[in-house]
Amino acid sequence: MNIFERLSRHPGMLSVIMVTVAFSVLAQAHAKLEKTVPADRAALTAAPTSLQLLFSEKPDAAVSKIELKGPSGVVKLGPAHIMGGKTLMAPITDPIGDGSYIVNWQTSGDDGHVQKGEFTFTLKRAH
Repeated sequence: MNIFERLSRHPGMLSVIMVTVAFSVLAQAHAKLEKTVPADRAALTAAPTSLQLLFSEKPDAAVSKIELKGPSGVVKLGPAHIMGGKTLMAPITDPIGDGSYIVNWQTSGDDGHVQKGEFTFTLKRAH
């Protein structure tokens, strides 16, 4: 008995397979964060000059946002823009001091679903 004959005897099984395939395709459609610069939880000894987020697909610049918060509050960034196809980048325009920082981001990919996340880094310069 081949697979099609087995599935015709159990129509519920075919439905389960179709739903599983549909969900796996939808899950793969979201823009996934693959890498950040600085790296998540990095301990830096020199201040970064920009924030870079590499995604699994091209981020939508119209919905994309990056925010940097540190010990003194929100740090001013230049406009976020797409760099090299799949990287969202924003220059850090304010000087930043030693301390812990959190980067909040938002973007969407080809499917239009907004994705949000965060990563952190610390800065401690040698004195």
